[in-house]
Amino acid sequence: MDQLRVAVIGAGFMGGLHARAIAESGFGTLAAVVDLDLVRAKELAAAYGAEPYADFADMFRAEGLDAVVVATPETLHREPVVMAAQHKCAVLVEKPIAASLDDADAMIAACDEAGVPLMVGYILRFEPAYARIEQAVSSGTIGAFVSGYGRRNAPIQEGERLAGRTTVINYLAVHDLDQILWYHPVDVVRVSAKAIKRRIHEKFGVADFTWIMAEFADGALAVVESSWALSEGWAGWSAPAAWSGFGDVEMNVIGERGVVSLDFTPMNLYGVDAGEGWKLPDTRHWPAINGRLVGAIRNEVDHFLTSALNGTPPLIDGRAARVSLEIGLAADRSIELRREIELPLA
Repeated sequence: MDQLRVAVIGAGFMGGLHARAIAESGFGTLAAVVDLDLVRAKELAAAYGAEPYADFADMFRAEGLDAVVVATPETLHREPVVMAAQHKCAVLVEKPIAASLDDADAMIAACDEAGVPLMVGYILRFEPAYARIEQAVSSGTIGAFVSGYGRRNAPIQEGERLAGRTTVINYLAVHDLDQILWYHPVDVVRVSAKAIKRRIHEKFGVADFTWIMAEFADGALAVVESSWALSEGWAGWSAPAAWSGFGDVEMNVIGERGVVSLDFTPMNLYGVDAGEGWKLPDTRHWPAINGRLVGAIRNEVDHFLTSALNGTPPLIDGRAARVSLEIGLAADRSIELRREIELPLA
């Protein structure tokens, strides 16, 4: 099978996962890693025999590439995505697609003009349990969609790590907004949201907890709860080293003739020991098993590489990701203005 030459821009946590998944894929070669922190770029590149760069413009001039993964902070997505499109590279950009609709529109337009696919990294679309919900809804098994409820509460360490870079809505709630839109692809016409401001707000000026209600044009409803303020003990344990923590996660969809319910608290596994107490590890998104990264991240990256190799459209593209971004931005505006927001945004 042909080997795609792929670069990763952004050598943080998600960039590292993408780099490993590409290198282990069997049909993608990790050719380059870019990060403003050249030391970090060198460390990640060295692990997979790639070339490190501090500037993506230098990388594009030096490397012949087929595809690019952009895993920078969302405020820094636009320029590398546009440049990747200009170099005829298929693009996978981490969620959310951008921090603003202007940036999202520029990225979509650049990829359209270049004729290259733009995929957005909504990893839950590649998690089998969430995909099973979509199958139940789209097959008509539970009847017409009535409402969806998503919950995504992360430990306070996540809010501390982000340090006010973005809002909890644009960082966490967008996952569940995208899922519900996948299950029910109908226009959202009104959005309202409330916020609770505690420790994270005191330190960084962004809300700790948020609740969103979105009303669809057909009268259906979506409710999304999100936070990054669960207590430190939720995922503060350190052993086993392979057991990464996660959060308090749920998805429920109600139809006219049935219900589908997912509970990822925990993800199939409990642990307890005398030193650190109870532990609820992630078993689904990016576990390493027998020396290889598996789970939803593997499914997502393989889908992207297959799309780039065969020229097939990705499951989640820029236009679909723009919709969840707009709803999230409307929710943040609702919190700021303390009123309901009509869509589309002006």
